[in-house]
Amino acid sequence: MIPVASAAATSRFYVAEMITHNFIFKGVGRQKEEARAVLLEAWTAHRTALLAQYPERTDSIPAADKMEDHFRIYYLEFDMDAGYRGNDRLV
Repeated sequence: MIPVASAAATSRFYVAEMITHNFIFKGVGRQKEEARAVLLEAWTAHRTALLAQYPERTDSIPAADKMEDHFRIYYLEFDMDAGYRGNDRLV
């Protein structure tokens, strides 16, 4: 049997969100740090694709470890099997 505190922790997830000039990047994980890491992996994939087309922009498109110098990462917390309106839990 799973203790109540542990069961609640495993049924919760986090969404990390970063809004850039042109895109919204999101990462999802069981912990905030996992969500952040996945979001930055998505940024890295995006950056890699851009630099394949525009290699001259290497210096102007920040690497993942520098993104938080330019854009804020917001965290949203949700429970599994719950209903939300926006970020407010209704059920």
